[in-house]
Amino acid sequence: MTKRIEPYSAIVMAGLAIAFSSWALLTLPLQGAVILTVASVLAMAGWLTFSYARPVKSRKVIAIYLCAVGFQLIHMAEEYTGGFPHEIVELFDSPRDWPEREFLLVFVFGFGALYFFAGAGALYRIRAANFFLWWYALGAGLLNGISHFVFPIIKGGYFPGLYTAAGHFVMSGLLIYFLVKENRELKAEEQELKAAQQAARSPAG
Repeated sequence: MTKRIEPYSAIVMAGLAIAFSSWALLTLPLQGAVILTVASVLAMAGWLTFSYARPVKSRKVIAIYLCAVGFQLIHMAEEYTGGFPHEIVELFDSPRDWPEREFLLVFVFGFGALYFFAGAGALYRIRAANFFLWWYALGAGLLNGISHFVFPIIKGGYFPGLYTAAGHFVMSGLLIYFLVKENRELKAEEQELKAAQQAARSPAG
């Protein structure tokens, strides 16, 4: 009999992702909001595909994730000192302002706390915590890194976050690799256990 996987974590996180994306699309400069919305979709897809049925078990994966989060804070320090919220409003001539205080409270302090809480939850294989591993891997890491190479091309010069953007490709690449590898190893363990249980139940030949 196939073990049924609880759907509640997916429902809750999907609701929170929709609420966050809606808030971003209604309040932030549209270009930044679109990136955050796409990041939410990518994170949900990666999480449901690889880590929902089999939450991360390896401490190596969680350690890489926490190192990635530490790098994210370094990256956001460059963004803050360069005036990222103001610069993105100017770059796209957005009618919406992005107050520096809101940037700090939500994306530096708020998300910073969530990232570390998620790391603690991942140690105990909490499904919802694994969502944030994929949020960094595909959103805050990979997609964000790509964006920070596109913005300087549009501007024709330096854009806040450019110097540390390459690090996102390294960290997100490592994290994606080990997340996918972890899924394959856990799946293989499950299949071996299932085969052993079936052999134990079978009558002796």
